[in-house]
Amino acid sequence: MSFSRLLVSAALAPALCAAPAAWAQRTDDNAATAAEDAFGRSIGDSTIGIYSDSDVRGFSPSTAGNLRIHGLYYDQQGILTGRLQQGSTIRVGISAQSYPFPAPTGIADYSLREPGGETRASIGLNYGPRGGRSAELDLQLPLYGDRLGVALGLGINRGRRLYGGTPNDHTFAGLLRYAPRDGIELRAFFSRFRVEDDESQPFIFTSGPFLPKRFPRNRFFGQTWNDYSYTTGTYGVIADVRIAGFDTRFGLFRSVFDNDVSTADLLFGTGPDGAVASRLILRERGNRSASTSGELRVSRSFDDGPRRHGLIASLRARQLARRYGGGALIDLGPSRSDGPDPRPEPGSTDGPKTRDLVEQATLGIAYQLRWLGVGELTAGVQRTDYLKRITSPDPGVLFPDTRDSPWLPSATAAFHLTPQLALYAGYVRGLEESPVGPPEAVNRNEAPPAIRTRQIDGGLRWSIAPGLTAVLGLFDISKPYFNVDEAGRFRQRGAVTNRGVELSVAGQIAPGLNVVAGNVLLDARISGEEVAAGTIGRRPIGAFVRRTLVSIDYRFPAFERLSIDALVDSSSARTANAANSLSIPARTIVNLGARYRFSVGNAPVLLRAQVTNLFNRFGWNVSSSGYFTPVAARTFLLTLAADLQA
Repeated sequence: MSFSRLLVSAALAPALCAAPAAWAQRTDDNAATAAEDAFGRSIGDSTIGIYSDSDVRGFSPSTAGNLRIHGLYYDQQGILTGRLQQGSTIRVGISAQSYPFPAPTGIADYSLREPGGETRASIGLNYGPRGGRSAELDLQLPLYGDRLGVALGLGINRGRRLYGGTPNDHTFAGLLRYAPRDGIELRAFFSRFRVEDDESQPFIFTSGPFLPKRFPRNRFFGQTWNDYSYTTGTYGVIADVRIAGFDTRFGLFRSVFDNDVSTADLLFGTGPDGAVASRLILRERGNRSASTSGELRVSRSFDDGPRRHGLIASLRARQLARRYGGGALIDLGPSRSDGPDPRPEPGSTDGPKTRDLVEQATLGIAYQLRWLGVGELTAGVQRTDYLKRITSPDPGVLFPDTRDSPWLPSATAAFHLTPQLALYAGYVRGLEESPVGPPEAVNRNEAPPAIRTRQIDGGLRWSIAPGLTAVLGLFDISKPYFNVDEAGRFRQRGAVTNRGVELSVAGQIAPGLNVVAGNVLLDARISGEEVAAGTIGRRPIGAFVRRTLVSIDYRFPAFERLSIDALVDSSSARTANAANSLSIPARTIVNLGARYRFSVGNAPVLLRAQVTNLFNRFGWNVSSSGYFTPVAARTFLLTLAADLQA
């Protein structure tokens, strides 16, 4: 017996003895083999794609409010944990056309872990990165065949951040599924995520157009007392009912983010030698954001020969309440960015809080046509009513209510030029949330009113071979542009237009060999009076011209227990300051991994090893407001997973 088998047998033997039948779940999680395109896919802890729920075509679906759970509208404030979330898919271009009401910035759609008709368990043990340790347990328990069941998940993590922080966190989640008969399915779920003793990463603001001085990574150069801790909770119900030819879907979600204490370590005026002119610690206690959101959707379809017509009516609503501000600024004076500079913990007192309330309701009607062998068409319109009310802790300061009630049309179409080649196009307008003020702004955490947005896109999808698809797309997105001004206030500073070309190739190109390759060419431009006056440059901070990702996963046909994977992530230079006089150099990061699958008893087991940033490339990340943090150093991760079935 090999050493790996001996190790697993000793660690998991008591549980595996009760698992006579084989079943695979966690051991088969592989986003590279499951992805239908290169735009963003996650399954369990496996993620692939040029986009994510925080970055699509240069914008954030999460910030904009373009998130879905099983296709239903969801306003997220807290974290949807991996113990509840099975995975996510980024929907842009032709993949977004199945949604009756698409959104600018794309859609991030989450799927949930659900029970089936058999008792199952998955165990995951992780070592790394940077010496961190975590353990996860997922259970699926049938209570009445495949009609009624429960899914439960528990996770414990003792992590190590790339900047040396050492958080402790744990998560717990559960889902109840009930399908009393065909055509009716009900789900109720919750998740809780708790983070404690997580130190703040220093944010470096340079005093001129130069990059910060390099320093050793994986070491903590902050203040050990500058911790933050928070709790997030997600609760919801989903109902799918088909009666008399009508499909009714309903989702109601509650998302809460509670900050015990939030902190920021701000290094202003950092020179090329690492000397910091002013180190400020921002500490706030008791911040909270809580949202209740949901959607009711009713649809009816009918066939007309090769054509299927559909009518959809949707009502979405949300109420978001936020409490923020009143934080203390602790001035530590001059300091350094390139090494430890510990200081004694000073006392601080919080001030009163600002409160804001957002209420929004959206009614939409859409028509869908699917014509066999010809294509599909979706046209819809939404009317949304938006109200934002801000209450200052100073009774002498009054903010006027913000209201907006736009009509939001959308239309998408796809035409099958041949059985293998489809042409698609889309137009959509949206009303989206804007980013909140960053920590260094004098109006930090303040959320401006919702913004009107527009997107036009189109392209081609080519089914090269069964299981292998290519997509070439063009897009043009316009939004108001927000950032921190010279006085430190976060406000609108113009308009930004992101135009680009995106390319995806995904699928199996040879027996056992899967590839996911994506490329985006982006032209991001700011316009407005401040650009014309030369106050800011034409390119947003953090903008790149090109990002390329190539992932391969090869499972040896002659030895299917073993597979290897590699990922190359390359990007062009990035704009690094508002004046556009500084750039972060282009960089390429290489990750390598291997999976070894075997069985202990009848239970499948996976041993996975990964190395990220193989060549230990140093580089800088820059936030949209201009502070710098280093790219993660080379890390190692070892995962042991087993799937059990009673």
